[in-house]
Amino acid sequence: GGQRILILLDSSASMLDTTIVNIIRIRSMNDNERKRNSQKWQRAVKAVDWLTAQLPINSQYQIWNFNTGYSSIVPGTENKWLEVADRVQLDGAIDNLKKLVPENGTNLTQVFRAAADMSPPPDNIYLITDGLPTLGDKNSGKPTVTEREREEHFSEAQKLMNKGPPINVILLPLEGDNKAPALFWELVIATNGGFVTPSKDWP
Repeated sequence: GGQRILILLDSSASMLDTTIVNIIRIRSMNDNERKRNSQKWQRAVKAVDWLTAQLPINSQYQIWNFNTGYSSIVPGTENKWLEVADRVQLDGAIDNLKKLVPENGTNLTQVFRAAADMSPPPDNIYLITDGLPTLGDKNSGKPTVTEREREEHFSEAQKLMNKGPPINVILLPLEGDNKAPALFWELVIATNGGFVTPSKDWP
């Protein structure tokens, strides 16, 4: 539901697989088609496709993908609301989505700040991700990030949205990110949203 619905899709490298070893292996490949067709990423893409099929016909939407930065999957429209009734544009958006290649780290703070600054603001947000962010406003500069630093990046992002619209989280699996479900659960409780960890055959 909602009149202005924002879908946020995590397009970082961790969306390539559920295990760290396979993420590193696939990320190192030069074959972008292999990356696009990875099972986990295809689930994320299909989730967005499923969500857009449920949007009220009289509502507006925006779809951003984010990793170290963010952008609309309809280029140049980051600060514009698009009409669900324009099916040609919506179909084109999904086609653009299918061309994306997951890469880089995850900066949730940046995309939440951009969402909070939208005018008019969204009244419903769907976040498709797989774990805690690896980047924020304050980064150590080290090639790796600790669990504690990821929690701090998440807390930084959460503060931007605690008084915002409902955030509905679709959390895909990621090996070793044990605190992610609890922290994302706190986020959806704080914003009166919903929390889903989908089964392997959804969507």
